[in-house]
Amino acid sequence: MDTLPAELLRLIFDNCDPPSVRALRLTCGRLADVGYDYLLPPSFRAVEWKDDVQRLHSIAHHDRLNRSISSITFNFSKVDEYTARHASFFQHWLQEPEERSILLQDAWIKYYELEGKARDLPPFHTRSAMVEESFKRLPNLKDLEITYTKCPYDIEVFKDVFLVRNCRKRDPTFRAQTCKNMNAIISAVRHVSLNSLTIDQLPLEIFRLPDDRRHWFDCCASSFSSLSKLDLTIDPPANLMPQSRFKAINGLGHVLQLSPNLTHLSLSFHTYHAPMQKFGFSFRALLQDFTFTKLTSLKLEGVSCSEEDLRSFLLRHAKTLERLRLGGRGLAKPYELSIGGVHLHEGSFRSLFASLQGKLPKLQRLHLEGDLEAGDIRTGARARETFKFHASVDENWEDMDDEDHFGRRRVVQEGKTMDSSALERYLIHGGPFPKLVVPDAASASSSSEGSPSPELGPVSGGGPGMAATPATAIAV
Repeated sequence: MDTLPAELLRLIFDNCDPPSVRALRLTCGRLADVGYDYLLPPSFRAVEWKDDVQRLHSIAHHDRLNRSISSITFNFSKVDEYTARHASFFQHWLQEPEERSILLQDAWIKYYELEGKARDLPPFHTRSAMVEESFKRLPNLKDLEITYTKCPYDIEVFKDVFLVRNCRKRDPTFRAQTCKNMNAIISAVRHVSLNSLTIDQLPLEIFRLPDDRRHWFDCCASSFSSLSKLDLTIDPPANLMPQSRFKAINGLGHVLQLSPNLTHLSLSFHTYHAPMQKFGFSFRALLQDFTFTKLTSLKLEGVSCSEEDLRSFLLRHAKTLERLRLGGRGLAKPYELSIGGVHLHEGSFRSLFASLQGKLPKLQRLHLEGDLEAGDIRTGARARETFKFHASVDENWEDMDDEDHFGRRRVVQEGKTMDSSALERYLIHGGPFPKLVVPDAASASSSSEGSPSPELGPVSGGGPGMAATPATAIAV
């Protein structure tokens, strides 16, 4: 073994599972030395029912192991027990009663054991100094994720439960606690140079409160310049007054402008208090005339804006933009159609796409998903465009199969949804605007003299045109 080159030894370790790595290191001193880099996986996952803060602190203060960590995920998700009990029962309804009873009983017993361990640990935000000290000593940390929507338990029953938004705990102290946790992590982030940051539930009011705003501005100023990928899902509060709303949007925009080197930007708004609503704002108020000069991939979900505002924002990035997503799953339950679309309160999507055709020379892919509506909410369906798109590709732009994992499969309703392939071809390759089909309700109204209706693209599966749906309330 002593005569083998280090590259060959590393190749051997690359093909070993964790128990084999530990056993192989015991054979000789050289293998023990080379195997140091394989003792820990590069991804560190922290949950609240284990003392992962102390574990991360110990790893960070080890002279060699601290170089193993390249990504960290902080999972603060909690389960709403009442709703989750009902959901888990119905998710296993087709099982034999005795088998279902044993399965659910074992799952909940294990859950209460883990929660008992979590209660013995201090709150995360009270250990911010330890987290900050750990980040200072992780030289290879590049990717950070903060999640409130993914299952934190290694319990199969709960993995399905967490796909349903109602089963995630959101008690009266949730938002205040979330802000404290976010502030603790951002204090630590200023000591590292991240490549990517993902937050799937960020309270919007954190950018409104004076102390929190100042804290984020100071910490992000030194660390966000290295970011190439930023994925933010904003959680607006239910009662945000206009002045506070403007201040919060302004603060969010300032943080975004501290990331001038972004190549991938995903900005979503999930209104938990009203899942069908879209959050209204203008890109001018958010970013003024700021441009991400390296932006190649953009996703916008759950937003309401004007056609002119959205067009202006997209055209500012025409020189670099290669992939564009409008809409997403939103807060839809696993069996529901996607509800994370984009609304235009002024203008139309036909006019938007027609004006963008030929103006985005670098564009390679376009994907639309969810409920896309255009027109003033106070008008009827006759004067509004109402589209429903289903997903055709996943987050990595790979084609989706109908038999994907529960909660991640493509949800399609024949005759009501379509994919965006026709509009993608039109926007990228040109030609006439796609031959579109009029929605049922709009078709009825189009029989009136002098009342042209909006048109829709071809429907997947050869079904009829998309049916017009009732106007959805827009948060403005």
